[in-house]
Amino acid sequence: MNKRVSFNYSGASVLVTGGSNGIGLAIAREYLAAGASVMITGRREGASDYEHDLSGLDYRQLDVSSRDALIELANSLDTLDILINNAGGAQADEWGHDGFDQSVSINLSSAYHLSAACKHLLEASQFEGGASIVGIASMTSYFGYEWTPGYGAAKAGLVQLVKTLGISWGPSGIRANAVAAGMTRSNLTAPVIDGMPELIEGMFERQGLKRVGEGEDIAAAVLFLTSPAASWVTGQTLAVDGGFSTGMG
Repeated sequence: MNKRVSFNYSGASVLVTGGSNGIGLAIAREYLAAGASVMITGRREGASDYEHDLSGLDYRQLDVSSRDALIELANSLDTLDILINNAGGAQADEWGHDGFDQSVSINLSSAYHLSAACKHLLEASQFEGGASIVGIASMTSYFGYEWTPGYGAAKAGLVQLVKTLGISWGPSGIRANAVAAGMTRSNLTAPVIDGMPELIEGMFERQGLKRVGEGEDIAAAVLFLTSPAASWVTGQTLAVDGGFSTGMG
């Protein structure tokens, strides 16, 4: 993160789903650097099964498509101040019935079920500015992409979900927001970024800032939204996309 900007999350308890890779890992590392106690989830059995360093992060294996597993994880926690619903991803065949349902389950339903299961913990939070939920949305929240009918619908639903949680759970001291990430480098997007230069150049044509995003760009926005500096911000989706969503196609 920019050296001129710092956050103090000492004493805060944070859960980042899908925090074992990509944007989720960047978010988790920034919270850890800011003094928080950070739990992450991933699909592999243990932290040692990943090629990169996850030291300092409390790792839990989790299948986010399983409602029971989400509720079990919530029930295992003693405290929680901040929940980052980051886990997700497009499926191989979203035009197939199973692929569509799986994508909605992973990208939208999981965020609702985990948030609902964690509500009592967030209500008990004493974190300055209030407890927070942040969902990681996408440019597909706003634009149609023919290869991701399930993912796009789910990410659009996530934008609506944080509006509903923000207005409904605000009286309980819980804020809910989302960050809509543009094309951001991760383990999933690197093959496209590095292997399809014509697509990236086409994207740059409508962006004001002519670069691909980094995980730290998304993390900075997330940490702001959960900080006391954003204590009067809820139900909002912040586009962090280099200006893609404001450009002309």
